[in-house]
Amino acid sequence: MSPTTQAGLFLLQFSVGIIVFALMLRFLMRATYTDWRNPIVQFIGKVTTPICAPFNWTNKLGPRWDLAALIVAVILQAALAVMIGWMTGRSFSAGFISLFAISEVLNFLFDLAFWLIIIQVILSWLARSNSNPNLDIFRQMTEPMLAPIRRFMPDLGGFDLSPIVAIAVIKLSQILIVGTIAQFANTLV
Repeated sequence: MSPTTQAGLFLLQFSVGIIVFALMLRFLMRATYTDWRNPIVQFIGKVTTPICAPFNWTNKLGPRWDLAALIVAVILQAALAVMIGWMTGRSFSAGFISLFAISEVLNFLFDLAFWLIIIQVILSWLARSNSNPNLDIFRQMTEPMLAPIRRFMPDLGGFDLSPIVAIAVIKLSQILIVGTIAQFANTLV
């Protein structure tokens, strides 16, 4: 593969990755009822609303789940697979493209949840989130993931081990779910 093709693939993957990242942030912010008055949340909403607008009818299924963001992310990942095939001279089956797109979106969601928890843990050590409302969104987005775990964890005198358990569950789920889908997709190439 030529350096020009490699550079083109990098730019394509990077561009789609940024857009899908914003869409997954939008999805998680809505799923966790993050405060929409926050400037960061408003920015993500304004950036992603134009591309989600054609699929907003799916949001009538429930206010918590932004299915429009998921649908657009899957479509973008499918388009990326087609473009990668075209740029590398390979052709992929429709089944492979579909499963690739779904597995990549799930991978983004799991990775985003993982990093949100890591960032929240670090911020909890360094700063009080009530001093900066922009930092509070990390707590708002991770609390729904950590609260159910805390109910089953014994009190350890101020040490919260729920992030460790959540990270383990996220990574195990990622390996099992995304790995299984990706393995099956590879049989369809």
